[in-house]
Amino acid sequence: SEMFNDATQVVLMRSGTRTVLAMQNNYQGPPAAFAMVIPVPTVLQEADVKTLPKEVFTHVDQMGAPRLVEYWEQDPCYVEPPHRYKDEKGRVQMSAAPPGADKPDDLGVTIEAKFTVGEYQVVILSAKDATGLDTWLRQEQYQIPAGAEPFLKPYVAAGMKFFVAKVDPAKVKFVDGRAALSPLRFHYDSDEFNLPIRLGLANSRGTQDLIVSILAPG
Repeated sequence: SEMFNDATQVVLMRSGTRTVLAMQNNYQGPPAAFAMVIPVPTVLQEADVKTLPKEVFTHVDQMGAPRLVEYWEQDPCYVEPPHRYKDEKGRVQMSAAPPGADKPDDLGVTIEAKFTVGEYQVVILSAKDATGLDTWLRQEQYQIPAGAEPFLKPYVAAGMKFFVAKVDPAKVKFVDGRAALSPLRFHYDSDEFNLPIRLGLANSRGTQDLIVSILAPG
């Protein structure tokens, strides 16, 4: 079956060198064929990765959605009159307004970590070249699209690791006959702040939406 990803929604949180990345894909296709490959700067462990309910993204959508508001402008020259109050003896006084207030192989690929999160089987890979990584993924039955190697190449050259997830079909929930895959969230520490999302283009029909919300202190 053909696989398509028409939209990717990402929420990035950044504080100091810590990046927390949550991602939801509008994936269309059989769950057994799903494979997500995301370049990351460091080796992630099981404690760094979790699944999220989709309601989190709905809430972020609502916070960032356009709003229609109405403001009533007050007279900028208005001066509030003095306030009257009674002192302890009952006399009326006036006051001013108050102030405002695993092992390397011949393809150059190393399994750095391996674990399961939710319905996802995750491996963290390092690779010496894009061709070897592309070949390794196909040999291990990861259903990545044809022509993925050019998208992998710049990330391999930069020395990045690869967060690779595939789905256990036995754990997938179906809604209206379509696999409902949980959003994934993971975090890492890196001096660079970027969104390595280029690989998602390999599954595009030609037009693909990328919706990014960035949350940061201040």
